[in-house]
Amino acid sequence: MTSSEAPFQLKDLLTPATIRLGVAASDPRQVIREAGQLLLASGAIEERYIEAMQRALQTYGPYMVIVPGVALLHARPSDGVKQPCLSLLTLEPPVRFGNEDNDPVRIAIAFGAVDRQKHLQALTMLTQLLANEQALAAIVASTTAEEVMQIIAASSSTQ
Repeated sequence: MTSSEAPFQLKDLLTPATIRLGVAASDPRQVIREAGQLLLASGAIEERYIEAMQRALQTYGPYMVIVPGVALLHARPSDGVKQPCLSLLTLEPPVRFGNEDNDPVRIAIAFGAVDRQKHLQALTMLTQLLANEQALAAIVASTTAEEVMQIIAASSSTQ
């Protein structure tokens, strides 16, 4: 990162167009497809990135469910990410991914980064959000994308 390049924040990557609330998905594959479609529609990824997230789930199992109720969906930057991006779904009803400790999933976050540094930066910011149980509960209870944006902005400004 050059000195003129400011670090991005979650609120810079997530937009109302990449948030969907109350999504009814039948299984983890559909969750990945729904979250990936939002990134695809925004022009941030290629179709193959969705396929790569599906393969990661199939290959490595439900490791993506990293805290109770939250799945962090991603693949490698080289799998078709055009620009740093983030999508967020709330799931109703929650979806079981097969993670004994952290199922069922109520929030699915898909993210893409263009390189290792941006990937790690996004993971760090997401980890801060995921550690904030009040923010996660507020996101689940949200009824509009704008509410979610406000929660994330407030959460990241307290870090």
